[in-house]
Amino acid sequence: MVSRQDILNRIYARVGVDKNYGKNGTTGAVTGKEECHLCRVTYSIFKHFPDVRNGTVMNVETGNLIPISTVRSYSSGHEMAEAMGTASACRCEGLLGQRFILLDARGNVACNTYYTIRLPDNRLIHGTTDAEGRTRRYRARHAQSVRIYLGHREA
Repeated sequence: MVSRQDILNRIYARVGVDKNYGKNGTTGAVTGKEECHLCRVTYSIFKHFPDVRNGTVMNVETGNLIPISTVRSYSSGHEMAEAMGTASACRCEGLLGQRFILLDARGNVACNTYYTIRLPDNRLIHGTTDAEGRTRRYRARHAQSVRIYLGHREA
């Protein structure tokens, strides 16, 4: 019987994954945070992917095409997975991930709209919704209440 680790080692060898990438205290971790298998494999594939003129990958959530050079510019596998819409399958650090669809007063999708999220500790996060009115995905260790405003707020 083939063990799970043997299978993973074969996958790592096939795609050139650095098994130490993303683990605290080891080389390869740009952010210094431990990352899940999905994010480590994503990082390894795209950081070692050859330059392809006009090469793109598809964001699986939106269907939008993203230049490979943009994906390669990110410093972590998790950022790459977010750009490609696969971060919902990520298990980095046991964090919860959530995104929101914003609507205007009439119930229409608020696409390409500035927004502000106020976290429980009163920190403000600014962003712009995508073409489907979605915010970027936010991560937290546990469920929490946030306030979301259309437009950018400073206080």
